[in-house]
Amino acid sequence: MADLSQSLQSQLDAKPLAPLQWQVVFLCWLVNILDGFDLLAISFAAPSIAKTWMLDPQTLGIVFSSGLVGMTVGSLLLGPAADRIGRRPMIILATTVLGLSTLATAAATSVGQLLLLRCITGIAIGALLPSLNTLVAEYTPDRRRNLAISFMHLGYPVGGIAGGFIASQLIPTAGWEALFLVGGLFTLATVPVLLLGLPESLQYLLPKDQPKARAAADRIAVRLGIDLQAARAQPLVFSASGFRDVLRGPWLAPGVALWTCFFLGNLTLYFLLNWTPTVLVEAGLSSEKAIRAGMMLNLGGGIGMLTLGYLSARWSMYRMMSGFFVMGGVFIIALGQVTRAVDLLFGLTILAGFFSLGGLIGLYSLAARLYPDASRATGIGLALGAGRFGAILGPYAGGVLISLGWPMGRYFALLALPLIAVAAILWRVRPPSVVAARVTTKSAE
Repeated sequence: MADLSQSLQSQLDAKPLAPLQWQVVFLCWLVNILDGFDLLAISFAAPSIAKTWMLDPQTLGIVFSSGLVGMTVGSLLLGPAADRIGRRPMIILATTVLGLSTLATAAATSVGQLLLLRCITGIAIGALLPSLNTLVAEYTPDRRRNLAISFMHLGYPVGGIAGGFIASQLIPTAGWEALFLVGGLFTLATVPVLLLGLPESLQYLLPKDQPKARAAADRIAVRLGIDLQAARAQPLVFSASGFRDVLRGPWLAPGVALWTCFFLGNLTLYFLLNWTPTVLVEAGLSSEKAIRAGMMLNLGGGIGMLTLGYLSARWSMYRMMSGFFVMGGVFIIALGQVTRAVDLLFGLTILAGFFSLGGLIGLYSLAARLYPDASRATGIGLALGAGRFGAILGPYAGGVLISLGWPMGRYFALLALPLIAVAAILWRVRPPSVVAARVTTKSAE
């Protein structure tokens, strides 16, 4: 007998996307734009901050990593809380904190203040991403899920591109502080929109035997054209919940593989995202061209995300992601060999972003499919938390290697190798039911 989750999903799969589903995907995409803007603003402001405050590369690497430390804390501690308090409250609360911390960053006058505020910004983003990923996954039919998750995460590079454009206009005339002022105000202006337009997940509401939860679920079901009586007639089947499902159940082995992929992928990606503008300035490019290269990196990543999401409905997600990660590593190595040929540099930057960021977003789709409803936000939160350790290490390692005087080509090549490893490890990220089915088939043969 199908359980409640399967009954609800089968109804979503049988219907075209309703306006409410598009609304959920759009609002989560909008929040992710703010994530990308607010987090990556520091990479665009870094050359100006370093010049004004006379910071060395190693200190700048610590500043980059402080936001990622916060993201780790947010993903590990607050991300799983969405399985208890709901996806919607977590998104609204974290967006509010994100706006306030970004706004306050504009008033920072010392490295210590900057580190603290970037850490708080990171905590908010770390709390947001598991809920955003989970809500989009739970509102979309299976055939559109990869594309919907890819589109939602497209907001991140869009925010990065917007941040680069605004930085190029504001920083030369108004200073680096203006960039964070604009980001904070835009983020806070989004909170009322979320309060009015973002619904809670049905998978979260249905198991709750409370009048408010039942009423909210009924209102959402009407807008989706779903028969909740048929869904409620099915049993709610979960082997465990929360951390026990993720850390002790059959999801542990594929989960560890997923965490490893996130760790290695983020190590390379966040080195690239944070250091590209600064490294290119030191290599002789103008600040304007270096910022434009950072924008090209995000542009390529956005195109790569949509391409992978679209093609995954036709071809094996695992084969495509393996190819993306290998090619991403190749183009990052090539990027490290070029500094003066601007047109070639921009082309390689786009391709490096296309494959590396595009492949990494595929991991979010695998994460959404790996865990059951009752522990999905917990599983995704832990996976993202593991990834943040790589995201912390990447910028810091880059700062150390640059301080050692290594040539650009050598440390770009070294920090591209983790992507090659991900291409091999991601094949272990399969739901227990799929692995069991494969074993049964082989035994029968």
